[in-house]
Formats: sequence, C-alpha cells, structure tokens
Amino acid sequence: MIIYTTPTALILEEQGERVEFDRRNGKVLEKPEESLEILDQDVVLCGNVEFLIGKISFDEQHFLFFVVDSSVVACYRGTSAESSHSIRRIERVIAINVKSDGSVIKSQITPGSGTKLKQGTEKIMKFFAEKVTKAEPRPALLDDVLKLFNDSKDFYFCRSRDVTISSQKYFEKREAHTSEDSFFWNKRMVGNLGEAKISDKFTCPIMQGYVATSQLEITDQINAYLTITIISRRSTRRAGARYLRRGIDEASNVANFVETELILNIFEHELSFVQCRGSIPVFWSQRGFKYRPPLIINRSVEETHGVFTEHFKRLKAHYDTPLVAVSLVDQRGRELPLAQRFLEHCVKADDNDVTFFSFDLHQHCRGLNFQKLQTLISSMEETLKTIGFCWVDKTGEVVQSQKGVVRTNCIDCLDRTNLVQGQISLFVVLQQAQRLGIFGPLCEPPEVLVQTMQTMWADNGDVISTQYAGTAALKGDVTRNGERKLMGVMKDGYNSASRYYLTHTKDAQRQKAINIVTGQTEADENAEEEENEKEEEENISRMVTETIQFLVPTQQTVIAGWGLINAFQSSDEIDTVVILTRSNLYIVTYEIDGEKMTDVQIVALEDINTIQTGTSGNNRQCARLETLEGVFIWRPSTVRLFNNTAIRLKSLEEANEYISSVAEQIQVGRNMLTGAEGSVVPVAKITIPQMSVHRKSMAAMGALFGKIKRVGKPSSLSKSASTISTAQLPETDGNESDASQKSDHLMTKILKMSQFKSDSPQPEPFSSLLPAISECQTKISLL
Repeated sequence: MIIYTTPTALILEEQGERVEFDRRNGKVLEKPEESLEILDQDVVLCGNVEFLIGKISFDEQHFLFFVVDSSVVACYRGTSAESSHSIRRIERVIAINVKSDGSVIKSQITPGSGTKLKQGTEKIMKFFAEKVTKAEPRPALLDDVLKLFNDSKDFYFCRSRDVTISSQKYFEKREAHTSEDSFFWNKRMVGNLGEAKISDKFTCPIMQGYVATSQLEITDQINAYLTITIISRRSTRRAGARYLRRGIDEASNVANFVETELILNIFEHELSFVQCRGSIPVFWSQRGFKYRPPLIINRSVEETHGVFTEHFKRLKAHYDTPLVAVSLVDQRGRELPLAQRFLEHCVKADDNDVTFFSFDLHQHCRGLNFQKLQTLISSMEETLKTIGFCWVDKTGEVVQSQKGVVRTNCIDCLDRTNLVQGQISLFVVLQQAQRLGIFGPLCEPPEVLVQTMQTMWADNGDVISTQYAGTAALKGDVTRNGERKLMGVMKDGYNSASRYYLTHTKDAQRQKAINIVTGQTEADENAEEEENEKEEEENISRMVTETIQFLVPTQQTVIAGWGLINAFQSSDEIDTVVILTRSNLYIVTYEIDGEKMTDVQIVALEDINTIQTGTSGNNRQCARLETLEGVFIWRPSTVRLFNNTAIRLKSLEEANEYISSVAEQIQVGRNMLTGAEGSVVPVAKITIPQMSVHRKSMAAMGALFGKIKRVGKPSSLSKSASTISTAQLPETDGNESDASQKSDHLMTKILKMSQFKSDSPQPEPFSSLLPAISECQTKISLL
C-alpha cells in the first residue's frame, strides 16, 4: 500500500484503488481529487506500508495507524488442502498525523536507510521532525498506544482469512465469515474512519494473543509431517491489567478472557480443539499489590446472579453445549469465599447444560505431587469425549464438529489455568493422533509430540501472563533440554523488585491505552488504595501460611515460617519465605506482590555447614547460611511472625533480635537432626556479594509448579513420554531420621517457642451447599 500527500489530502493506494483523507479533519473524502498524474507537481510519495489499522483522534489531532513491518509466524490451510493463508505478527506500527508534511511521514515509514534505527536515534529523529515542521507536540497517550502495539509484539493478522474466528466457524461458513467482535482489536479504530465504506484491501482485523507453530516428522508408525499450531485470542471486553480488571462487569464480560485453539494438520486434514479461560464471573476485586492481598467479593448472590447467568448463556450460544466450568481455586484460605460463591451461582443456575468441576490444585498437588492432576483429567474424560473436536477433511468439509467448550479459571487465570489447559489439550491431541493412526492404542505416544506440546503451552502461558499481569509466566528450561517434566513447566524467574514496581507504575497508562483502542470506559472501577499496616501484616501472615500449605507435604512437621528480605536486593519489601521443618529448609523467593514464586530451593538441614549473624551496614543485622550448594543471606523485615500472627517491629533492636532468633531456630533444628552441638557464629560484619548463588541457580518455580532444586539431593527424571511418575518430581521426605527421633524432647521445646503453629482442622469446604447440590440439575463434581 502506497501513501501520498497533496496539499489537501492524504492518499492511500492499493491495487488500483484509492482512499483519500481530508488533511484538515481526518475524514474520508467522498469525492476524491483528480488523477495523481494531473496533480503530479503537488503529490509527495511518502512510502509503502502494509495496511491501515484505523484512526484515533486526540482533541483536534487525527492520527492514522499503519502496520509497517510484519513477519510470518504460522499458516492456515485454505478451503482446499493445497491452499494456505499466512498468519503474520505485527512488528512495527506507526501513527501518522493527517496534517504532517510528506518529509515527516517518510521519516516515520522509513526511519533509516533500509534498517530500523535504535530507539535513541528514533527519538532524535522524532524531535528533529517536530522542530523542523513546527508540528504540534504528540499527545502522551499516543505514545502509550504505540507502545501497546510495538513493545509486546503480540498482535497478529491474516490478510486472506480472518484471524478472529476459529477453524470450525470458518469452515462451517457461519455468518459469512463475520469477524468475532470480541477478538477484533481494531474494530473501534476502523469505526473511527467514518461511515464511508473502505475496501478490505486497505484494512483488516487484528487480534492480541499468541500464535506459534511447529512441524514434526512422525516416523514411529507412519511417515508423515504433522503441523501443530496454537492460537490464543484475547478478548477486547474487560481487557486490561490484572489489578485493574478483575471478575465480571455489568455487561457480563469477564477479565482475562482468552480463547485458545490448537490445530493439527496432517494428511491434508485439519483437526482443531478450542477451550477458553476467564476470571471468576462474580463482582470481586483485590485491593493493593503487596504480599498476597485479600480477595474481596463486592456484591451479593442476588445482585450478581443475573450477569452470571448471562455470561454462561453467551458462552453456550457461542460454543454450543455442554459448557464445562473448571475451577482451580483453593477450597481453603483466602480463595475459599470466591470458590464458594462460584459454586453457589452454579447451583442457583440449575442448568443441565453446565458441568462444574471444582479442583483445589494447590491442595491436591501439595508437596509438588503433580501426578494428582490425572485425577481431574480422568474425571473429565467422558465429558471431553462428548465435546469432541472439529475435523475438516481434505475437501474443506467439516466431518465432525466440536460441541461445547471447557472454561477454566483459577484466580488470575494464568499459571494454574495454563497448566490444566495444557493437560486437557494433550489428552485431546492424543485422542486425535490415535484417530489419525499416528500411533496405536497400545503404543506409547511419540515423545517428540509430547515435548512439543509442553513447550508450546509453556510459551503460550508466558505471553498470556505478560499481557494480563505485566510479567512473563515462570517456566523452567527443562522442556527445551529434552527432559520430560510436567506439562506447562515454567521458565526460571527473572522479575526483580525494580521491574515489579516499574510494571505496576505503568499499569494505569497501559490501561488507558487499551481503553482508547477498545472503547472501554472506567466507570465504577475500584481505585487503588494504600494498604494500612494492619492489612499488610495480615497479608504477610497469609503468604507464609499458604506457602506452607502448598510446598510442605502433610507428613512433615513445620517448626517455623518467616517472611524475610533477601540481603542481595536493596528494597525493604519482603521477597523471601523461609520454612523450617524437622528435616529441611524451604527457601521460597516471591515477586513483591506475593502472587508468583520465582525461586524455590529445598535445603536438607544436614547440608548446612555454618550459620552466622552479623551486621551488613547501617547496624542492620543479617543471618548468613552456608550450604553445600551456596550461600543465603537474609535481613529482617519490619514484621515478625509469632504463633502465626504478624507483629509490627517498632525498632532496629527488635528487628536485629528477630533475625538472630531465626538463625538460632534453624541451628537448633540442624542439631536435632544431626545430633551435633553446633551454634550460630556471631561475626562483626557480613559482606553482601553482588548476587546470591541461589539467584543464579536453575532452581525455579511458577506460582504452581516448576523445577525445584533440592540442594545436595538431585531428583531423577522419568523417561516415559506418556506418564508423569513420582521420579519426575522432587523427593519428599516422609520419614524422619533416627537422629531427629532421638531428639523428641528438644523438638517439643522448639515447638513451644515456635513462631508457627498449624491451624486447627478446617471444616469440609462447601458443606452447607451439599443438600442443594444433590437436588440441582447442574452436574457438579467436587474433587
């Protein structure tokens, strides 16, 4: 597409057609100027672009947005197996002021001599162009919108086939290939062009999400090439940043709604399976950012039920039935009220087209026992077979349709959700592969197929997390090293405290940019509030308690748990939870908000060489542990835990005494286990290196799972591609050592002085709803 300017118009030309914009007001001219040949002396050729995204006006300034660079990331098959359509990722977007001179437009389209200039050079050229042409300053929000398109590189389009609709809808030719509005990110921008009809040659739908493809050569049973494509489509409705978009709105739209389609192409056939994720469909919010803040339900069941049922009604209309809702929310602790409210609405809906599974993933997989996920998949097996999948033959005919959809959610709909969706997808793909004859019913699935699925879903989770939470999901590199780990394993944590604060500082501006593009409003949104000291203390206590519930196997005795600060970072925010049991020390590093674990190590107490205490500067006391693998250094926060209650420390002396007591308790625990008589070594000064050993290690973990490094006791990996064995997961010590058995009297003494005491047994979750569950038509499984 070529851009020209004349004194009165900005002209686009594509394949012999032209569209002209009035340079005074940005409107489409209904009566174009005369031919460009006649106006040759006044015409300025500005350059080539790929297509027009749409228009946004800021006050009296009108900007046209264009895709300048893109790259092919995958291909759709056409209506016949021989044809294909390229799916392209947008690499660079520019915004042209319709009043700009031709020279300024040229500099935007081609900022350098055939190559992209570095960011600093682009800023200099932008400044120079504004000064030379005496143009009006660019609106601040314009740069935020451009960053939305250019920084993330997660917008996609397909010029010859609509990327916003699934394969099944495309091949069934429903609604004459009308774009799916909820995934049509530039629909409002196209609408801003006015009522004049603009040819599809000039613009096309774009979507935000993720697209990736991989081609495998299958040689075990057959000789063929299998192409796997994953496409995630993020909804424009209630789109935005995690803490600014939670739950449902008045129009029955939920936050972080994403449709993910997995497509297989082989033997000139295409098979696809669609599932979706979305926030818990009730009115709820989360105030503040730090230390796992509480989840607040804002409206009653009666006030919410209408929008809840409308949300489910829309899903059934769009995807058919059955509608399967999978809730991975904890059935205890701070998440229980949301889990219960979701279930209450499902019972009240009394809908026999809905199947509801409640699976407390953290509790089932406690101690990283992730093979328990098979309990959920096995329970869903018959339902998944009922839903089926779409099958398009080599002539383009739909010979089998997917009927219904699985809707999965946790709290953020990120790590836990991505993990379970990956498992569901693997189950369906293995069914599809057997139907296609890729492997027999008694044969192991091809290892390369399982590994490819793991990697694709891990990458998918990374991108979706970045779009919603501002930081990538956390997955280990084991899937890329050929070691078979649990699907969805997340790469090593890399988000520092500084990046955390930078991300949330920018959330408000990013939200405004999304609102401008999608047409959302900020009506009735909960403003961010500062947490008071009491809230912060409760959040710290909750974070430590939930870390214990998730990581420590039930058969291990917890002696103490602390929220500390890694001495290698400059912030005074708690980023480390340390848990002492009778045999191990669990060291867990969090992002500052406490939502994501970025590093986990399990240190056997007998592998601790020395424990020291001393100051590191400014009279601040630190505890230093030297282990077989490396060194850990912590300093105290402003809050200590006693009997699982957070208490504010009011002086430096109290803080120094607190960290000393932490060191003493770890030392006593080591002595109990080994029978030794060691003691904490006081030193005058503890030197803080630039970075700790455990920050550099490969041990890491997402909010749910990951590669846990047990210092001194490495775990082995299973060789099976089809099953998840206990050998794939970190060892857990169910039996106490002889030394610890001989020290029961000392253990009793420690437990009496311990900061942490186990909570009393909790009542069975959802017990009050059980009579209503047995009578309602909604099929409910509480796992």
